[in-house]
Amino acid sequence: MENFIKKFENSVKTRWDNPALTDFRVSTETYAELAKKIELLNLTWEGAGIEKGSKIAINARSSSRWLEVFFACAAGKYVSVQMFNGFLPADVQNLVNHSDSRVLYTEPNTFAAMDFEKMPQLEAVINMENMEILASRGTFAESLATAEERFAAKYPNGFTADDVHYDSFGMEDVSAIMYTSGSTGNPKGVMLTVKNFSYNVKYLPVVFPFKENECYTSILPFAHIFGLSCDGIVPMCMGMHTVILGMPPIPSNVMALVQEYHPRIFLAVPLILDKFVKFTLGAEMKSEEGSRKLENYKDYPEYCEELRAKVMGALGGRIESFATGGAAIPPEVESLLAFKIKMPFLTGYGMTETAPLISCGKAGHYKAKSCGEMAPEIQYRIDSPDQETIPGELQIRGDNVFAGYYKNPEATAATFTADGWFRTGDIGTIDKDQTLFLVGRCKNVLLSSNGQNIFPEEIEVVLNTLPYVAESIIVQRDNCLHAIIVPKLDEATNNHLDMQTLANVMEMNIKKLNASIPAYAAINSYELRMEPFAKTPKGSIRRFMYS
Repeated sequence: MENFIKKFENSVKTRWDNPALTDFRVSTETYAELAKKIELLNLTWEGAGIEKGSKIAINARSSSRWLEVFFACAAGKYVSVQMFNGFLPADVQNLVNHSDSRVLYTEPNTFAAMDFEKMPQLEAVINMENMEILASRGTFAESLATAEERFAAKYPNGFTADDVHYDSFGMEDVSAIMYTSGSTGNPKGVMLTVKNFSYNVKYLPVVFPFKENECYTSILPFAHIFGLSCDGIVPMCMGMHTVILGMPPIPSNVMALVQEYHPRIFLAVPLILDKFVKFTLGAEMKSEEGSRKLENYKDYPEYCEELRAKVMGALGGRIESFATGGAAIPPEVESLLAFKIKMPFLTGYGMTETAPLISCGKAGHYKAKSCGEMAPEIQYRIDSPDQETIPGELQIRGDNVFAGYYKNPEATAATFTADGWFRTGDIGTIDKDQTLFLVGRCKNVLLSSNGQNIFPEEIEVVLNTLPYVAESIIVQRDNCLHAIIVPKLDEATNNHLDMQTLANVMEMNIKKLNASIPAYAAINSYELRMEPFAKTPKGSIRRFMYS
């Protein structure tokens, strides 16, 4: 398996004058220009006395500069530390200290609410928007100011592709630390090795049709592993031209991006995909005639083909395959895309701890409610008597599995079995075709009074499709199942529903729900919550706050 850093080095050397990174409607840089910026970053860090293997933290929105810093770390034997830009400044400050970071690349508004004096190990804080110093100590400012001069002295005959030689880590070395949540309690910095990224660079193009030298449109945040590997590392290691949206991924912005660059492949999380589909086909999905035809889609193939053409056109007209992952996809969107209008659509599954690939579907071979087939060259098992019929925890081993949580041996030990398998914490089954079906998280399983396991996510998926339900969670109170529902207040207001009428609708929803699920999983009571649930950076509901 080739070291991903060496594969990136080859992309730089062989695509020297090709476009590498574009900030949408802002600027474009070639692989040559990217290589120079990587060299300047390393000269700056080295000149400031920052030793190889030190931590460099990134806390900012996705941009070409974000990837410049990441690849500069990889190319110079520094460990990049990823922190979601949605974290509170206080959490970022805590994580900077927990990670032992020496430099922080962030945004002015975030740093304004931080205390530089309480981060004594930091040599500098850099404004990611323009790469200027926000605060520094020691010789960092001087090193940054003289980097261009030292670059010119190092390459008196000019900087060429032949000068690019990246001093890469070994395969077992930690290349990045990714924090999946804030630091208020027990920080989990996921230590990802060169081997983990190299596995993904090798096998993501096997399960999803990335192609060298193409243009790739990126809308996912690099601070999440789905975005970092699939939108950042893999395209750059394949010499692609990556165009970064760099603005909120609302449907109008996404459409502007894909209409301009006409991608052949496309990746998005379910929330973005759901909004994009409703933005594109909202009128048809809401109309009485359209709803009737989609309900009986097998009788209206021409209508479904019209809708397919409309979505394909909205995605730029060249899409051969598009995928989603990172969360469960709403069943009505899955049904529409995969079965009714037959889009080249697939789903995948992964985790930060596997950088992220675990499974991925195949276009044209979609199985409802599945997460695709298990990825190549990893071992897997379901912790149950029969992995095809009895749900159990998915456990895996392979080159994609992380090295542990940074400075957290207790959490690391808890996430591995005694015989060395990584415990994903996700419950599911695997059929004879190696297709994975997930039903919930281990920690979310509820136990009924008669000893029956209940997976709340399965109930929530159904409840969330019912009228005026925006989102929901199922909890257990006094041995009974209770639904907490966030209603679609804007839609209720537009349709002139008062609170009593809305409550009547929810009563009917609960009756419909209970009629469609096993009796032992029936909902006994519910409440309406008038504001969204608190969520993790990747959008998962913080269930512990409502149990």
